[in-house]
Amino acid sequence: MNRWTVALHEAGHAVAGFALTGTRVVATLHNDGGGAAWPREELPPTDRAIMTAAGPIAESLAERHGPPEVEPSSGSQKSLSPQALPTLESVATPETAAALSVDIARAVPDHVSLARWCISGIEDQPVRWAQRHAWITRLATRLVGEHEAQIVEVARVLYLRGVVSVPLLERTAP
Repeated sequence: MNRWTVALHEAGHAVAGFALTGTRVVATLHNDGGGAAWPREELPPTDRAIMTAAGPIAESLAERHGPPEVEPSSGSQKSLSPQALPTLESVATPETAAALSVDIARAVPDHVSLARWCISGIEDQPVRWAQRHAWITRLATRLVGEHEAQIVEVARVLYLRGVVSVPLLERTAP
């Protein structure tokens, strides 16, 4: 996946988590081309599943929304390439980046997390697994559609800065 698609994916997770619960969600992009999003507080299992499903669904927004223009660095006429943009590793302290890398390495991929949620509590009823997956996907698709503009805005900030917190709060000078 390219940086813009990853930014939309992580923004989908972040906006969904915040929209469902009002819980602040942080999203990051990483040197390896991946990303992460996590709420600052634990979410109920169904909200967590919707948040998880929203990421892959938000990737499709790349068909309608292109990545932001990258401003040239001061003194340069050339625009920066996406590879030269910030990532968590370039903006966080080495300790923070290292700790998060360990957590990410242990994280379960989205599709596995959703599969586990779909069978949880009904392990002996495989017919219902697909029904639960279809239901959670419909909810996440509707949420992404209702919050498309916010997801794109969060993705733009994430794309340019490498880290974002939802809701977006602009910092003011002290």
